[in-house]
Amino acid sequence: MPGHFADASSQERPADAAMIRHWTTLAALVLELRPQLERAVVVECYRTSSDEIGIHIETPHGAMQLVHAMSRPIQSVYVQRANPPQRRQRMFPQLALAQVETIAIADANRIISLLLGQWELVIVAVPGARSNCIFLEKASRVLVDAARFDPSMRVEMQWEPPPPHLPCPLECPNEWTVLEVLQRSRLLLAQPYAQAWCRTRNERGDTLWGKLSAEERQRIIASARAFRDELIERPHPVIARSPTGQELFLLGCVPDGWQWQDVPTVEEGIRHRVRALYHQWVLDRAKHQLERRIRSELGRIESAIEVLAGDQEGIEAAPVFEQWGNLLVVSCDRHRRGLTSIECADWDGMVYQVPLDPTLTVLGNAERYFAKARKLRRAAMIAEQRLPLLQQRADTLRTALDTLALAQTVAQVESLARELFPAAEEPSEPRVPDHRAGRFRRIALPQGYVLLLGKDARSNDELTFQIAKPHDVWLHARGVEGAHGIIPLPSRQLPPPSVIERAAAIVAYYSAARGSSYVPVSWTQRKYLRKPKKSGAGAVDLLREWVVFVEPLNPSSHSEAER
Repeated sequence: MPGHFADASSQERPADAAMIRHWTTLAALVLELRPQLERAVVVECYRTSSDEIGIHIETPHGAMQLVHAMSRPIQSVYVQRANPPQRRQRMFPQLALAQVETIAIADANRIISLLLGQWELVIVAVPGARSNCIFLEKASRVLVDAARFDPSMRVEMQWEPPPPHLPCPLECPNEWTVLEVLQRSRLLLAQPYAQAWCRTRNERGDTLWGKLSAEERQRIIASARAFRDELIERPHPVIARSPTGQELFLLGCVPDGWQWQDVPTVEEGIRHRVRALYHQWVLDRAKHQLERRIRSELGRIESAIEVLAGDQEGIEAAPVFEQWGNLLVVSCDRHRRGLTSIECADWDGMVYQVPLDPTLTVLGNAERYFAKARKLRRAAMIAEQRLPLLQQRADTLRTALDTLALAQTVAQVESLARELFPAAEEPSEPRVPDHRAGRFRRIALPQGYVLLLGKDARSNDELTFQIAKPHDVWLHARGVEGAHGIIPLPSRQLPPPSVIERAAAIVAYYSAARGSSYVPVSWTQRKYLRKPKKSGAGAVDLLREWVVFVEPLNPSSHSEAER
């Protein structure tokens, strides 16, 4: 197995998500799954509202879901050891009970194929518009195009896999270095693996490809392919963490100076990163929303400061308007109308040409100038009072933007949001009729929120369709039996993500998946739920759905349960 390589902390790091999407990772996953899928049967294929294509497979070792997440933040393939989600759209009914012959991945292309007798199911695990799941006959005739993103895809057409977009190693430009050839050609060695190969083979990665002879190129290509095949066939899966906190899933080759944790299988390593990527996505979304809110208020404050600064400067005109008003009051023509200007002499003999509004009398113009002076002085006084407060608030918001950029957790983002924008009202205790209170569990959540949980199918139904209000948050573990959870809300504003995740972890504990370490939990607002016709107690249909991935949490172990 290829070993460690020298510290690369000064080098460019691969993207955190790229390694679970990399061809070598998918190839290692396919090789690991192949023996598990012997004598396996496809139960169904489905699509979820979060744009995931799932294949429910029953194996001799238990149920599994082969999931192709086509959208951000995952955009890759992973395995879930759980039942399919309750809310799903079934696809490819011909594949029900089809036996899996084998699973394969195309060479140098992220295309995974499941051979199922006379059918073939192709997963195009390429991030972006080409991402797809295609149902084929064995003769490669397209029957169903699941994604419908690719305008070139047509039903009944003869499907051919897209050609690899990477060049053959021998066709790489002469100005590329050896490291660039290893990473950017069909050798498909990701940056950590390419650097490890250079280290273990005593090769200089900065050597220009064009300066090598044909024999040297062939030797490097053969050695790199053997190195890559060894990574795939005998992986040492780890979760590696850099000194700066970057986390990657690797098949081995941990950089010097990095910490790592062994994971039992490639499947579990990918699943760990899927969960981490989801949490990072939640963090990034929370930071983006708060940043928009801060910048919006900061923009309004800066505009107000500009206006108030103008009001302060305008005070210089107030004495002039007052002087003109005094001159007009004592004018002998003060009752005349229709004049556009008038000459007035001051007590010291200086003559002023005072502009007038011809629709008003001279006396009316005097009052107009007095009103203007009063308005300018009042505006200047308000500006003098408000400017320091607004400037202080603007400085606070600018500092908050710097603090937000350094936030590492959703809790830190929410704490900053509460500090900047205190809530107008705290969540009120939900009212549940006394005769129904014993039918539900009450569990305290952070920030004053409360989670209500049903104890059986009947109480689940009652809680969801009788107690919950339209804007309340509803939660349920996906694909398994369990309690319905409701977070009552005093207003239409959703609770912070950390509150929803804590509630989801508790809901996962009160489900059939409480023994799992990784449980997807659906959540939505009550107004997006419908009761299916002629269905039993506790059954629901979701019109909209969001998913959080959590570890089940026993509330009693955290002193949160209110018995």
